[in-house]
Amino acid sequence: MSSYSFTIKQGDLVLHSIENVVLPDPTEAWGFIQELSSQFPSPGLRVIVKDEDGDVVIMAGLVSQTISDRNTAA
Repeated sequence: MSSYSFTIKQGDLVLHSIENVVLPDPTEAWGFIQELSSQFPSPGLRVIVKDEDGDVVIMAGLVSQTISDRNTAA
């Protein structure tokens, strides 16, 4: 298992940071990002995920679940 850090930023401002999140599989980071997006519903935010070595493994824009649902094609 590896640990990751998750940082929520708006521009250069750090809004929230979580260190040492242990995940059994790196793909589970996306589920964790989905949980974070529900806590930070503002558009224009991004999440940066770093591995144990400090390397960026994910950098993505956050969209709240409400916005995502509204923009999903039926």
